[in-house]
Amino acid sequence: MMSIRPKTALCATLVCALMFLLQDARGNPAIELPSSGAYTIIPQFTSPSQTVNIKIGETARLPCEVQNLGTFMVVWKKESVLISAGNTKVIRDNRLNIVGTSLDINKVSSKDSGNYTCEINTDVPSHINIVLNVLEPAKVRRFPEEGRIQARKGDPVTLRCIGEGNPPPSIRWSKPGFYFQNGDDKFQGSVLSFQAVGRPDVGLYECSADNGVSEPATATIDVKVLYPPEIEIERSWIHTGVHQEAYLTCIVHAEPGATVLWYREERVIVPSDTRILESSSNKHTLILRNVEESDFGLYSCTADNLLGRSSQNIELSGRPSRAIFKSEPMGNSVDSFNLTWKIDSYAPIEEYKLMFRKLFFNETDDLNRVWKSMIIPMNQGSSSGRHQHHKQSYMFLQLDPGSIYEATVTARNRYGTSESSEAFQFHTLGLESVPNAKNLEIKDVGGIDTGLTNSGNRHLNSKTMAGYQCLILALLAVSATKAFTSV
Repeated sequence: MMSIRPKTALCATLVCALMFLLQDARGNPAIELPSSGAYTIIPQFTSPSQTVNIKIGETARLPCEVQNLGTFMVVWKKESVLISAGNTKVIRDNRLNIVGTSLDINKVSSKDSGNYTCEINTDVPSHINIVLNVLEPAKVRRFPEEGRIQARKGDPVTLRCIGEGNPPPSIRWSKPGFYFQNGDDKFQGSVLSFQAVGRPDVGLYECSADNGVSEPATATIDVKVLYPPEIEIERSWIHTGVHQEAYLTCIVHAEPGATVLWYREERVIVPSDTRILESSSNKHTLILRNVEESDFGLYSCTADNLLGRSSQNIELSGRPSRAIFKSEPMGNSVDSFNLTWKIDSYAPIEEYKLMFRKLFFNETDDLNRVWKSMIIPMNQGSSSGRHQHHKQSYMFLQLDPGSIYEATVTARNRYGTSESSEAFQFHTLGLESVPNAKNLEIKDVGGIDTGLTNSGNRHLNSKTMAGYQCLILALLAVSATKAFTSV
């Protein structure tokens, strides 16, 4: 049996421990022990595998830091193509330089992107991988390439923008003052489609390609829609007076442009000293100077183009304007209310027709179910022929306390009767006829739809209920004050 000396065993143990401690991170020995008894330190990478992002045209450094390189050599490869061995370049490219053990690439292009390997030529070769990602600013191509598209109203239209770059850019569409079908002022996607184009779709659309490398790239496409004339009028009824000046205006939209003519009872209006025709862009105005009674009547703005014809009517009238009520809805009396309104008329007002009724809360309250009307004559000499802002009041007496009424008014002058005013609701003070607020139910009492009710009964909505509750609280406060004063 062979015996081992203690010193020999101790040396062998120390050598094994040292070899274990000097392994690199991959388990490869950091020291080679040749048969001669001498040892060699194995080089180690001090920089990791990584991805390098660099903008196109800049200088990229691919780091490969090595410790204890000694007599070993660093080899650079791209994919399977050898770039350099040590300080010797194999590829003839002046942009590539070996700096220490790292690789510099000047003025990088998209072709330089790829997987690079830094390798040490040890007996068991080791390496790290460097991925070079060359960032390219976004570019955009539009379709149609000429940047213009024309279609008829109702036709489908498709706009396209293709983005290029690294990373791939996102495409966003916009048009000043325009909202897309998603309700947003921006649309994401390379394709923008319209099922049926119309006048609102006309204009310049911008597509923007953005990948964050530099400023977004943009392109524009001009959409032109052909459609027959469409006419808007500022007012369909214009009040004026004798010897006054009147302006009749219409806005005409048309593509191709339209020919605009003004008519009076199917006769074309010819410009004169008292009939002036003005046009500014798509706004067309007929000015009537020194208006006579014979000028009152119906006028029409008519527009024609190759695709069709359109017309809108405007009435020029000496009748009074529609009355506007100026009173506050809440009165300051339990049994009376002062109703005030304003009306415009160049000619003297001859009379007013006032209609009113009470609104009810319960089925059993059947009094005053219909509208009551009264004629208020005016003093024939109270108005002059110049423009007048007429103001009139009427005092209602013997009203029910704590009640709600509504009224309408019309005015008549020598040229006719005005349109009826909107229904105006007013309240009297008092609690005697107001039921419990929880059971409030308003009932239409016939005649005119007030906007609060239809036929039959309807529960008050929350806003109306809140108003009546506020009314009740105010009435309670007034009653409490009176009771306190009497005590």
